[in-house]
Amino acid sequence: MTYTSLPPGVSPPLAEDNENNHAGLVIIFASVCLFLILSSLGMRIYATSKRSVILSDDYLLSVAVGVAVTQTSVVLYQAHLGWGKSHDLLDASRTATMEKTAYASDLLYITILGFSKCCTSVFYEHLSTLTSRWITRGLLGLSIVWTFISILLVAIRCSHHPWEDINHVCGSLLSHWAAIAILDIILEVLLLVYPVKLIYRVRLRRSRKLAVLSILGCRGILIPLAVLHYISVHQQIASDDPTLVGAYATVIEELHLSISILLLTLSSVKLFLATYEDDDGLAYTNDASRGRSQPRSRSRKTLTFSRATTTRPWDNMEEPILYNSDRVIMKAVQIEVTSEVMEMQDRNRYSGIIPEGDA
Repeated sequence: MTYTSLPPGVSPPLAEDNENNHAGLVIIFASVCLFLILSSLGMRIYATSKRSVILSDDYLLSVAVGVAVTQTSVVLYQAHLGWGKSHDLLDASRTATMEKTAYASDLLYITILGFSKCCTSVFYEHLSTLTSRWITRGLLGLSIVWTFISILLVAIRCSHHPWEDINHVCGSLLSHWAAIAILDIILEVLLLVYPVKLIYRVRLRRSRKLAVLSILGCRGILIPLAVLHYISVHQQIASDDPTLVGAYATVIEELHLSISILLLTLSSVKLFLATYEDDDGLAYTNDASRGRSQPRSRSRKTLTFSRATTTRPWDNMEEPILYNSDRVIMKAVQIEVTSEVMEMQDRNRYSGIIPEGDA
């Protein structure tokens, strides 16, 4: 049925998906991905309110969500202007604006992936020991370098109007996207390998180690998405109708960036918190086994780990503190009062028994 044969009073759909027009497909996926992005922010806000501490990766996630919402809005406007339609259906007066929005959405897409990598690196730093933080800072540096290089590769094309270079007329365009994809995959592999080393040294049962690794390993889904995005971009560049075929690249692009944002909330899922925190949102630490609490400074960046001042055989190993002594988990509560952080012992220590030295 064509739109000219619709019954009286029935309006044609706002968008459609057929062999000559995929704008409806772009709009549907962009809308779903926008929901995933906003849901990720909501989950992270809820988790942050429960632990009552805002970490640096929380700020990065907020910025990434803001950029992602902007990018999705640009894609929706891009589809409104005609992206996803065959060149025969395009409005010539809107073509230039559509190409500029497509160019802007690609740049924002790379920026969001960069924020996701940086946020993951900062999160790993919270879980790392002082002696191994150079690795996480190296990952953070590589993420920043990848972001800038990728933005330059996307921005610089063949002509003085780079937004017009969307097909095989620009010979270097495909090689730019290939370099971006290869570097992206290499960096994602590094972000997947590091948690294995990190969790291996933590004193946990094997089942809990596997649980944590399975959560952190979910980031591996970004690798096939990066490959699919490159394949779809290759098809767009090789096509004689890039605005039509490019709709599939845009769909993969939206899935890629929304899932990269969603994966940043995995540190807030119950299975992960069950390993690193108790029901009150407090970290498992071995500080509570000390005989007397001592004041000390504490970085706002580190919520879940702290170091013991008593001497144990493994203290020099500088491991994350997840200590289980005779299957009893001790905990320490840290409070900030007038810019000074003080530690209090576990409430079990104050169950009514007063040490003789204090009587």
